[in-house]
Amino acid sequence: MEPEIPNAEALTPELSKPSMARLSNRGVANMVPDAIKAIMKAGSSNPHHPQHNADGIVSLGVAENRLLHAGIAQHVSSHMHVSQRMLTYGDGSVGSDVLRQAIADFINDRFQPVEPLGYSSVTVLNGVSAVLDSLAWCICDEGDSILIGKPFYVGFVSDFMNRAKVDLVAVTFGEVDPMSLAAVAHYERAMKEAVTRGKKLKALVLCSPHNPLGRCYTPEVLEAYLRLCSKYWIHMISDEVYAMSVFPNGDIPNPVPFRSVLSLEYRKLIDPSLLHVLYGMSKDFCANGLRIGAFISTTNPELHAAMRAISKFAWSSSLADLAWSSILSDGTFLQEYLIKITARLTEAYNLCTSILRGMNVPYLPANSGPFLWINLSGFLEHKTIESERDLAWQMIKAGVWLATGEAYRSEEPGWFRLTFAVSETEIRMGLERYVEQLVGYGGIASWLIWRLQTCACSGTGQHCNSLKPDMREPLGARDPESD
Repeated sequence: MEPEIPNAEALTPELSKPSMARLSNRGVANMVPDAIKAIMKAGSSNPHHPQHNADGIVSLGVAENRLLHAGIAQHVSSHMHVSQRMLTYGDGSVGSDVLRQAIADFINDRFQPVEPLGYSSVTVLNGVSAVLDSLAWCICDEGDSILIGKPFYVGFVSDFMNRAKVDLVAVTFGEVDPMSLAAVAHYERAMKEAVTRGKKLKALVLCSPHNPLGRCYTPEVLEAYLRLCSKYWIHMISDEVYAMSVFPNGDIPNPVPFRSVLSLEYRKLIDPSLLHVLYGMSKDFCANGLRIGAFISTTNPELHAAMRAISKFAWSSSLADLAWSSILSDGTFLQEYLIKITARLTEAYNLCTSILRGMNVPYLPANSGPFLWINLSGFLEHKTIESERDLAWQMIKAGVWLATGEAYRSEEPGWFRLTFAVSETEIRMGLERYVEQLVGYGGIASWLIWRLQTCACSGTGQHCNSLKPDMREPLGARDPESD
């Protein structure tokens, strides 16, 4: 008998009425179960491990770049010299002066700002989510709104709403490319419609490079957003956490390169006190778990002060502070690392897309971030969100988790975000399980699985049309350390 697909409530611990009575209304509000949370919880539970949990779930649904975990772990471990000062409150709750200056230097070198940054332009908290939460608290009142285009990073919902109670006004585009200049008019239309409904708009947020689309905005588009924010006197927030995760590939011969809003002549386009950039260690440095992020604003000391006033609730550890400052200050390692991570992202992208093409799975070509936006609508029983959820549960039952389009507020059901920045073993195993569950055992499914195991196009970016006759080992039998 097939196991039942659990509903959201089944995955949320029951609370007794007396327990609920002891919670605040706002505390209870953040615990309301929904289908998105249920799928994410199930997908991230029981993780696969090649030795200790071979039947666990292969996670291709979270934006982790695992390609250079070993190199980052080795550098952090070898530079983790704990001084007595690190056991004190140090320079305070917004990061050490050393780290803040190292971040400023890194931005000056890699983001090419028109005006050099100093450490006073940088506030450090324990992750970019903490930065977003604090920023929303400081620029918005409860019930105010922030403008954001679909599809968008799922974490923005909780980062802005859970504590600051800020509303998100989601922009739809229809057939218009969300990355295009034409999309700017959709933001303005959504803004005007929100105002007629009584909404008070305070900011516009862009994920640049984009999550989940994996592409970069042109300077012309970024300038148009700066003008739009200036026109309505709202904050422009540019989340640039994937700035150094841009890579070449055969799908996009002439890709749009990353440009930071700080590299534009922004003073001619907007009051600089309204422009803010976010950056962190998690994505570009393969370190989601170290929890350290930066808020960068060049001419708004009052906003920095407001964030500092509540920063003790998001104070980053001196150990994470040291880990990132050591990397940013090690010029030789940093240069080699950034070259290597670009090459590894290209290899992983080429492997994943070659397999997807061989399976005739449509995807949106990308050149930034560790993920792909893929179209599985052909496997939906109906073109509905409910069918998308059913598909997600079927894949989780098969042992692979992909992030649903619903979580990213996709305009069409059937889109999923697939993280490819994992080992070759994981991507092949995950897609094998996907094929087994969705196509069935035998016939075409057996042939597709064989193609996954024997494909010779790994890392080439070519169509999956050649085979390795000498490779017949069972999938997953390889040494994971070699990947």
